[in-house]
Amino acid sequence: MKPKVFYDKSTKRLKKILGRIIPHNKRFRPNGVCRISTGSEAACSPSEVKVHTIYPNLTTPLEISEDLYKACSDYWKPMRSVTTDYVVVEVPNGRIYTDNESSVAIVSQQNHIVENVSLSLVDGKVVGADKNNIFDQSYFQAPTRFPGTVFSMLTGGAGLNNIGHWFMDVLPRLHLLRESGLYDEVDWFLVPSTRYSYQTETLELLGIPAEKIITSVEYHHLTSDRIIASTAPRGNHTLVPRWLGQYIRNSFLPLVQHEVLPESERVPYLYISRSDSAIRNVLNEKELLHNRRAYKFKSIVSSKYSILEKIRMFSQAKVVVSATGAGLISMFFCKPGTKIIEIFHEGFVIEPFYDIATKIDLDYNYLICKGDKPVHNADEGQRQHLHVDTSQVVEILEKMRKSSGKKSSMETV
Repeated sequence: MKPKVFYDKSTKRLKKILGRIIPHNKRFRPNGVCRISTGSEAACSPSEVKVHTIYPNLTTPLEISEDLYKACSDYWKPMRSVTTDYVVVEVPNGRIYTDNESSVAIVSQQNHIVENVSLSLVDGKVVGADKNNIFDQSYFQAPTRFPGTVFSMLTGGAGLNNIGHWFMDVLPRLHLLRESGLYDEVDWFLVPSTRYSYQTETLELLGIPAEKIITSVEYHHLTSDRIIASTAPRGNHTLVPRWLGQYIRNSFLPLVQHEVLPESERVPYLYISRSDSAIRNVLNEKELLHNRRAYKFKSIVSSKYSILEKIRMFSQAKVVVSATGAGLISMFFCKPGTKIIEIFHEGFVIEPFYDIATKIDLDYNYLICKGDKPVHNADEGQRQHLHVDTSQVVEILEKMRKSSGKKSSMETV
């Protein structure tokens, strides 16, 4: 571990420990939970929170084969179906507090944490508002006050530095905001970070002025005349609702829809390399690429391209091959029917990308690589390198090619 990374993590851990021990401004610790569930006995009064219902009682299924479901890692087994009440709330004179790690608390002027739109994770799983770790805090810095209206796009910690979470858990909140009819009333957009180019670029492409953007890196505790917040785009679980994929595609694909690339710049076969990462590398990547040279795959390192460049490439692709990882989030830009081959380590088979693929009508296939030791949890699993059976990849490609040929013949007839 690099010295600076070690220092930052150690400092953050120390602050977290001390924050639970040393009392300071304890009046900012909430004294209860504001319930906004339909029919709740302890529901908030309208003067405390105004609720806009967006998608009530929305069911999101996991649409995969039984074989793939059985292969999913036991420590991260997805639910087959989830139901979520999507809302947007207005909180007059409210506060936002986050540890930029695992929790976000939306707090009313009565000092109650607002359920549904607040978030707290324990071991990667969402817990109830009454278990938000803000209740464990003793040390609070006074909040910074912003005049006007602040809209929270915070995710806890995942949106800070992961492009996948940025597209799944941060940006789609803008759709819920627009559906509420409050978009034009926002003075400040509170996002997790603007450190990375994909963050600033996507916000600019979505038309959010830079002068209206503030980050939780700078302001982890703030108050405003009005706070607006939404349900997490994936609710309290991890499955991707169809509206999320549609929103991302409708927001970004039109940016290149009228472009006609020269034949020389079209890349129908894409391989996403993880050579810029220290984890989940394909150890025999050269062999894998060599065995697929007949398909003329272009190997790309996703992080080296701008968002617009990725939209252009993936919207033109016919086949995309990649080890599971954040680079696959660009499948959002693929046209329906694009073929996806995701490569897993047997100790790390998780659902985000095959779930997305089925929700945006991609032709999804997968390959699971054998490991040389047991994997007990996600932290171990995500660090495992992969050795790919290249013949299996070629076999999948051939089956896909033949399937496409049959479909084309049927369409001709």
